[in-house]
Amino acid sequence: MPDSSSTSDQKLAVVIIGRNEGERLRACLHSVQQLRLPARIHHVCTVYVDSNSSDNSLALAQSMGAHAIPLPTGPWTAARGRNIGWRAAVAMHAVDWIFFLDGDTALDPEFLPAAFAQALADPAIATVFGLRIESNPHQSIYTWVLALDWLQDPHQHAHFGGDALIRVAALEATGGYEDTLIAGEDPELSHRMRTLGWRHLQIDQLMTTHDLAIRHFRQYWSRLRRSGYAYADVAERFRHTPERFWFGDSRRNLLRGSFWLLSLVASLLLALALGLHAPHTRALYPPMLWLLLFVAVCTRSAWRYRRRSPSLLTLCFYGIHSQFQQVPLLLGQLTWFVDRLLARRRTLIEYK
Repeated sequence: MPDSSSTSDQKLAVVIIGRNEGERLRACLHSVQQLRLPARIHHVCTVYVDSNSSDNSLALAQSMGAHAIPLPTGPWTAARGRNIGWRAAVAMHAVDWIFFLDGDTALDPEFLPAAFAQALADPAIATVFGLRIESNPHQSIYTWVLALDWLQDPHQHAHFGGDALIRVAALEATGGYEDTLIAGEDPELSHRMRTLGWRHLQIDQLMTTHDLAIRHFRQYWSRLRRSGYAYADVAERFRHTPERFWFGDSRRNLLRGSFWLLSLVASLLLALALGLHAPHTRALYPPMLWLLLFVAVCTRSAWRYRRRSPSLLTLCFYGIHSQFQQVPLLLGQLTWFVDRLLARRRTLIEYK
């Protein structure tokens, strides 16, 4: 169970992870330099952990005052980078809190005062996190649609993401992130913290702006396939626990993704068969029925998420995304099953 909070002054370290972030990293580090804190909290260091970048990220971080650490050869995972970062910070300064940032985000200066107002009042709170928005949602149709994923209702999250204020005692109690996960490391750690009695709190306060930088379909597809891989990996780790964390999500995607993929193939094969033995107009019926079903389900999804955007066009595209994504998610899960069968450990699925 969580320990009681100290009433004395406490130390904060900021841990940033990145890989070839370029100017996004500069903006991230600059936002940390501008952070604001309550009187009891002292920012003692910023640690940047670099995952084998080919640009000048390490030199940039050092020039802006961060303690820069190249991630040693091994799995180039965000989880491993965060673990090395927070452990280095604790070793240097015996800090009480870690604020984790991804290198493609920028911290809002008002977030940490609001977060600490909540965290210091309740020793059972392990993490506090706020709202993340896209800095440039109109850079592509993919970013435009995916930006809605960040717009969750406050207080509804059972787990945190890559940006969060985390109590060091909770990190030490759980052992930190699972190094080998190539994605999904934040929900996985969130779940393990909850099982020990810690709580997670989302507040209605802007936390970070984020630059997704997805401009091509290949990036969009790879990101979703990576998420599917994480579904399968995390679900299997908790398969035999009472909560079966993410197991239901994994199985629902297996069913939905398989349905859309197999039903499309079946409709095309049926159209081909009808085209050989019937008037060509009849051959169009199966694909048209499949398309009508797809549009109907996408419309239902768009209605379900109507609070995320006032734009009907945006909701229509988001509805399409919500169903189309089931296929790359499915393929990501199948990739994990193949890797498991071959006793192979994948270390990175990169999308940018």
